[in-house]
Amino acid sequence: MADNMQLHVDENNIAHLKMNDVENKNIFSNDFIRGFLETMDELEANYKPHCLILSGLDSVFCAGAEKDTLIDLSNGKIDVKDLLMSERLVNTEYPVIAAMEGHAMGGGLVLALCSDIVIAARESRYGAVFMNMGFTPGMGTTTLLQGLMGDFIANEMMFTGKRFKGSELAQKGTNINYIVPKKDVLAKALDIALQISEKNVKSVNLLKYTLSAKKKKLLVDARLQEDMMHKLSFAYPETKERINSFYAD
Repeated sequence: MADNMQLHVDENNIAHLKMNDVENKNIFSNDFIRGFLETMDELEANYKPHCLILSGLDSVFCAGAEKDTLIDLSNGKIDVKDLLMSERLVNTEYPVIAAMEGHAMGGGLVLALCSDIVIAARESRYGAVFMNMGFTPGMGTTTLLQGLMGDFIANEMMFTGKRFKGSELAQKGTNINYIVPKKDVLAKALDIALQISEKNVKSVNLLKYTLSAKKKKLLVDARLQEDMMHKLSFAYPETKERINSFYAD
């Protein structure tokens, strides 16, 4: 298993995957993406879980892309590949519960969008910060964020890059399942997972297949739109300047 991931399947056949790159704060480095996908491979090859609890660090659930990757994208050296993580979560046979104790920004928030049930912390901040770095949202954000936040809050998040505290989102009435104190996030996730684990696993898998059909289509639509926007926005000279400025702050 990758050093930056921790996987455990408990006695109730509930899988717990903790993104655990402490040094880099769960940034989407090549090693992080590889570790995530390899751990998902291991989970699906060796276990048939009832459901998956996806968590991160206490301070950061997941932080999105790293600076060097974004600079390479703006220079046209590489193509976007973190959408693979989105597709992997949407295409699981079992439901995924995102337990976001810490902050989730950009692509890190998208991992929650690709989950089936989402729990956030009142103290942590969540945002689609792509435009703060000069380029348009990716990983399926443009088609998936509305489902979690509602159309108008999603639009505000994407246009402004604002990071909302969980407590703010609770007041606005989003579609997040639960927004609780940080200390209660994992316990709430486990409570929901235990309820799922009591059900017929074959029926659970069948329901997941049906409920995920819409997100699968939305990801296909997102790939067409976002790839086109990325080719344009990453080519703007201002984008590289904004990326450097963002990471210097």
